[in-house]
Amino acid sequence: RKKYKTTCVCKHCGNEYEGYVGTCTCDACKDIDNMIFTQIRVYLKKYPNSNAVQISEALGINVGLILKYIDEGRLYFGKGSFSKI
Repeated sequence: RKKYKTTCVCKHCGNEYEGYVGTCTCDACKDIDNMIFTQIRVYLKKYPNSNAVQISEALGINVGLILKYIDEGRLYFGKGSFSKI
């Protein structure tokens, strides 16, 4: 599968950077992104039927960021589990 470069906007800092289609995090924010995503995964393992609002309230993470992880395909809707809102 061929990857295409494009101008992207980082979902954390808002800076533009040259990246590949489907990437949403600049190099400077990758560690932050991985830390936040790990927090969400740990929370969902403990509370698998949580929705985006519940995750946001429990972890202090913006709902919009959680929804971006869904759009990126990093979080998905499983049978009887995670719901968007």
